[in-house]
Amino acid sequence: MTNQPTESVRHAMPANTERGPEAYAIDGLTPRLAFAPDSRSEAAMLLRAANAAGLVVAPQGGRTATGFGRPLTEYDVALDLRGIHRVVEYVPDDLTVTVEAGITLAEVQRVLGEHGQYLPMDAPPDDHVTIGGLLATAKTGAWRGHLGSPRDHLLGVEVALPSGELARSGGRVVKNVTGYDLHRLHTGALGAFGVIVEAAFKVSPRPAQTMTLAAPAADQHEAMRVARATWDASLATRALTLLGGAAAAHLGLPARPTVIVEFAGQAAAVERSAREFEGLAGRTETPTADLWRKLRATHGDTATTVARLGVPPSLVADVVASAEGAGGRAWGHLAAGAVIVHGDIGVDALRRLRAMAEERQGFLQLEHAPVDLRREFAPAEPGDGDLVRALRDRFDLKRTINRGRWGSGL
Repeated sequence: MTNQPTESVRHAMPANTERGPEAYAIDGLTPRLAFAPDSRSEAAMLLRAANAAGLVVAPQGGRTATGFGRPLTEYDVALDLRGIHRVVEYVPDDLTVTVEAGITLAEVQRVLGEHGQYLPMDAPPDDHVTIGGLLATAKTGAWRGHLGSPRDHLLGVEVALPSGELARSGGRVVKNVTGYDLHRLHTGALGAFGVIVEAAFKVSPRPAQTMTLAAPAADQHEAMRVARATWDASLATRALTLLGGAAAAHLGLPARPTVIVEFAGQAAAVERSAREFEGLAGRTETPTADLWRKLRATHGDTATTVARLGVPPSLVADVVASAEGAGGRAWGHLAAGAVIVHGDIGVDALRRLRAMAEERQGFLQLEHAPVDLRREFAPAEPGDGDLVRALRDRFDLKRTINRGRWGSGL
């Protein structure tokens, strides 16, 4: 006897889009079916067929964030978006680009780089993240506090819904400001309100020069003084990060609290900023060229636990010290008020860190953790669960997409 629900999905899709499901396991679950559509309409077709058959779909691209959110409770069909990877429209003179969700950030940067432009995004673990995954998780790196988040650069999206519709929000040009910003709602939603299949962005001129300097400090308080003075000086800063001693050692630096800064812009501005930073720090070093790559990869490590804490910028140094005291490697991006903790951190330590963040009007969110830990410790506080539930009911009543990832009933 055939499995009627899975067969109905299989018959709805072109035969050449089916893949072996073994390569798509998530949270210890292997789907019954896997498909890699070649177009946005085929992705919508798959969602409609799965929704009608009562099957649960997990969309994915580069699979760099499969440990993000709560563990899936059910998983029947893998939707591999990497086949949907075209540059739809690029207008260099307007500083706008529209791409499909399966394209990698690296490919987008290559295309933009031919015209001296780039997307100012440094999502972990590297530029091989797909645009769809970058938006669905809203993971950001060291540039966020200075250049904005992906949501800030987003002009519009096209989303495939479980009904099979392709819904568009926003536009492809900067002047299109009509209607509600529903495209921003999809950023960080883990597909809860539909699967992003296309996105339009504002882009920026690529800086003429960049320079990275490191300033080791005697202790965390001295590191914070240097970092705060650098921020207040309004330099040509693209990244400003305070490393705990354990994080510095992990990156190949001396095991001391250290401020690392990246300047970007015109050559004169970068060189002036470097001189001012050296005056503020007293002593600086030029680290290896791959320092930021190593830090980004550590942030995106899928072999251990990675947590992000959001706190007021004035408390970054204290939170970095507390996180390293809990057994992790920690660093903070000052302008964003973000502290990243990396390592084999237990549930009790995570609870203490979350309580500390919340006492300071902040939060703690797991960006990756083993499945058993995510079952015991909520990756994120539910926030306004009634609102999320109402939106889920509006866009995905059957919870066809990523069932369980937001939590039971959400």
